[in-house]
Order: sequence, then structure tokens, then C-alpha cells
Amino acid sequence: MSLELRHVAPLLLCVGASIVLAPLAVADPPAIPEPGSESAAATIRDLDAAGYDVSLQYENGVPNAGLSTCTVTDINTQGTAGSQGIAYVTINCSK
Repeated sequence: MSLELRHVAPLLLCVGASIVLAPLAVADPPAIPEPGSESAAATIRDLDAAGYDVSLQYENGVPNAGLSTCTVTDINTQGTAGSQGIAYVTINCSK
């Protein structure tokens, strides 16, 4: 029981076309700002827009001024809360 070429050729053509036309299912990771590249307020805003739940960690206590005067020293996006990613942001504010 051998397959004839007329039965195999359409099958190969369909398989090849499905591979070529299949969309790539590679998702780009959300853009994470570099620590210190912008104010803490802008970094928090960018991480929130990327879909992260942001948790703040202060190096020098809670600041007396706004977060726009503080700098980010570290960003850790390893955690999750259910399906949402958590970004732990370490902030340094001058006293």
C-alpha cells in the first residue's frame, strides 16, 4: 500500500503553506526603563502602563518631596500576583 505522488503532493503543499502563513506567536516583553534613566514618578508611570503592579521600596525612608525629585536605583520584575506582574522599584530620595 504505497501513497501515490498525486495524494502526497497536495498534503505537502498544505502543510508547507500552513507553516509559511502561520503568524509568529512571539510576544515582545514590555519595555522596562533603566534604573536612574528618569525620575521615580516617570518610571512608575511607565511600569504601570506596561501592565505591572508597582511596589515601592525606599532606601532612605519615605520622602518629604514628590517622587519626581527621587531616583530609581533598582527595578525587579520577577514577581507575579496571579496573572499580573509585580515590579519592585527601589527609590532613593535626598532628605
